Amino acid sequence: MGKEKVMQKNEELSLTIHDLHANGHGVGKGTSGIAVFVPEALPGDKLRVKILKVKKQYAYGKIIEVIQPSPERLPKNDEGICQVAGQCGGCQFQRYQYSAQLAFKEKCVKDALVRIGNCENPPMASILGMDKPYHYRNKAQFPVGSEKGKPIIGFYAPRSHRIVPTSDCNIQHPVCAEILHTVKNLLEQYPISIYNEETHQGLLRHIVVRVGFNTGEVMVIFVLNGSMLPHAKNIKAALPDYTLVINENTAKTNVILGPAFTTLQGSGYIHEELGNIRYRISPGAFFQVNPVQTKVMYDVVAAHLNGGENVIDAYSGIGGIALYVAGKAKNVIAVESVEAAVNDGIYNAVLNNIDNVRFSCGTAEELVPDLLNQGESPDVLILDPPRKGCDGRLPEAAIAAQIPKIIYVSCDPATLARDVKQFTEAGYKLKEVQPVDLFPMTGHVETVVLLEREKALSFS
Repeated sequence: MGKEKVMQKNEELSLTIHDLHANGHGVGKGTSGIAVFVPEALPGDKLRVKILKVKKQYAYGKIIEVIQPSPERLPKNDEGICQVAGQCGGCQFQRYQYSAQLAFKEKCVKDALVRIGNCENPPMASILGMDKPYHYRNKAQFPVGSEKGKPIIGFYAPRSHRIVPTSDCNIQHPVCAEILHTVKNLLEQYPISIYNEETHQGLLRHIVVRVGFNTGEVMVIFVLNGSMLPHAKNIKAALPDYTLVINENTAKTNVILGPAFTTLQGSGYIHEELGNIRYRISPGAFFQVNPVQTKVMYDVVAAHLNGGENVIDAYSGIGGIALYVAGKAKNVIAVESVEAAVNDGIYNAVLNNIDNVRFSCGTAEELVPDLLNQGESPDVLILDPPRKGCDGRLPEAAIAAQIPKIIYVSCDPATLARDVKQFTEAGYKLKEVQPVDLFPMTGHVETVVLLEREKALSFS
């Protein structure tokens, strides 16, 4: 027998894509049957692919030619496809029919619960998608750079810090295009230095735009390698209707925002409204980026409350969920580690005349167990952790306290499944799984799961 051929870097081959990975890359079988991951590739595509990296069990490639497109691949002239699709690193699925995106995300959630969570037949509800899955984001972060002596503003290319210039983005609020145009003109007109990552010299690093979809309020944040913005008078005159904020970030870091904010013009914050609740959002506060689908998701959470329960809302941010469900709860304790978000939450409770929500500042992993040890006895624990999921101490404390109902809001199916497994192995039953598409055109998905304690637990 001859020696089996080994795939080589820079090799070109024909490849049929048979699946999508959870990261949104298409998957095909290359030489020796190893998996080849290809960005922008879709199930059913027949491609000419160049191999960029080879590992023992898998390889990465890029599309050279679409020999035969997938039936679910949108034509190049489709009006929904962004002008920089494939160049910018923001959206994996610009060319993927939206119905197929939804099916893929629902499958990702189910597969994770089966494979990682050991849930044999998870009680899946159909994913809740958008009627109009474009221009939905209320926050945009644009790096600023220079090219041939000219300022450029846009998004980073995939896996790099090379800026892809853009004048628009079809998942961002339309006001972003107007702001980018104005800021670029200002940079061309006035001598404001541009930050250079390699030398750590220059001033302007990023432009961040935040929008209240339902209030029309707009905030523009200038992220500076310093504290003073030159030509501020001219900038304010060019952007008269917006709150303008300076963020000082002098660290050699990839983190976009630094800790210090200074209001240049306006109130220093914006408002958003979801249902009957009005939220004040400070420059650095976390708020879900898709207000239309956030309300859909919050409605799912609220529907799991029977009414009159005592609730702890962990990882509460500015009180998004806590305030939204307060009308159905007896009392809510909102736990959040970021002090500025807690202050916004307290303000928001007063703003909405809500007096049954109490905010506590501290990490959920430490503060929730402390509250339970101090005698708090919630009927419902709401968890909305970051992508890494819950620290094991928090589920352990909830299990030990035998909290009757857990509502878990997740942005990562894998860590959700891991944490669900911890609860189900301790006697909780997975009652409902509801995926919600907060991030059309990307591979990300939010999920709300309901867990109920099935049996009394004993502890020695």
